[in-house]
Amino acid sequence: MQAHGVFRGSLPGFAEVRALAESFGAAAGADHDATLRVVLILEELFTNTVTHGYPGGADGPIWVTLASQTDAIAVTYEDAAPPFDPLGPPPALPLAPEEREPGGLGLALVRGLSLGASYVRLGDRNRITLTVATSSATPG
Repeated sequence: MQAHGVFRGSLPGFAEVRALAESFGAAAGADHDATLRVVLILEELFTNTVTHGYPGGADGPIWVTLASQTDAIAVTYEDAAPPFDPLGPPPALPLAPEEREPGGLGLALVRGLSLGASYVRLGDRNRITLTVATSSATPG
């Protein structure tokens, strides 16, 4: 089973991405927590693309494909923003939270919520593929 959508890269456009993820999770038999993990991952990637990849009011396309696998959902997320590997080494953050600049933790969240992830630049697109468990078993 697979679902695919192309979305306008603007913050209000995330409602459509969320609807796709929620309906797919239900159809794939994923439990509520697994569906929430997919939604959180997509929200972080989408927000980063809109805020950093398509800045200045641009609203480029975002492609999302969800596919059911045995005990998992494969999430493929693509954008046409400048090349950026969100799975690269995380930036060094100060140890004390009060010294940190806002941001920088969302991509760690994305990695932590998935069983596995990969990035590739294909032509003019960034492609991130992640695997999310469909049961309450937490990623390891």
